[in-house]
Amino acid sequence: MKKLLIASALLASCGTEQASNLDIVGGQRAPYTRYFARVGGCGSSLIAPKWLVSAKHCGDPGKAVIGLWEKGPTNGGNPKEEIKIVEVIKHPSRDLQLLKLERRSKFRPVPLYRDGLITGDRLNVFGFGNTEYKGSSPEYLQGAVFSYTGDGAREGIIRANNRPYQAVCHGDSGSPVIFRGELVATVTFTEGRCSVKGSMGFTRLDLEWIRQHIK
Repeated sequence: MKKLLIASALLASCGTEQASNLDIVGGQRAPYTRYFARVGGCGSSLIAPKWLVSAKHCGDPGKAVIGLWEKGPTNGGNPKEEIKIVEVIKHPSRDLQLLKLERRSKFRPVPLYRDGLITGDRLNVFGFGNTEYKGSSPEYLQGAVFSYTGDGAREGIIRANNRPYQAVCHGDSGSPVIFRGELVATVTFTEGRCSVKGSMGFTRLDLEWIRQHIK
């Protein structure tokens, strides 16, 4: 899934790792997902009635569109809601931020995954990122499956390899990384130009930090 790059997109690099508003390349139309939210040019996840989690490098979005599945006015016949974001709390070291909503969402939050991962675990990623490098954002929410390959050198980063012809790209940053129906991480970077032969980095949730701020 790839999202159309705009001039104001935030970019941060670490060697060949490019942290940006990533999207999914080679993804397929995802099922309607109520906890998915679009915030600015990034994705996020509803983790409590008034809280979202996203990537810190996405900046401070003004509002969230929760339950977004299609860009058209009808959302494919599915419900969605727009809620103003009134507070942003940035993680001190990881590429994570909490976004507080002005009011409670009507949708059910995604549960948080609390256990470990083993090599080969299948991670599901959803997003509106571009479908190719410097391409355009899809009309419908896209999904792809990646394989966990281990922890990265940076704090909280987990690594994953693509399945054939799939990769995250611009517009997918902050989007949910799901394992067994629970949120385990958010999208942070891809290597190269959204290459399907590269590997990806996802930021593991810091559950203690989340508990400290979400009462």
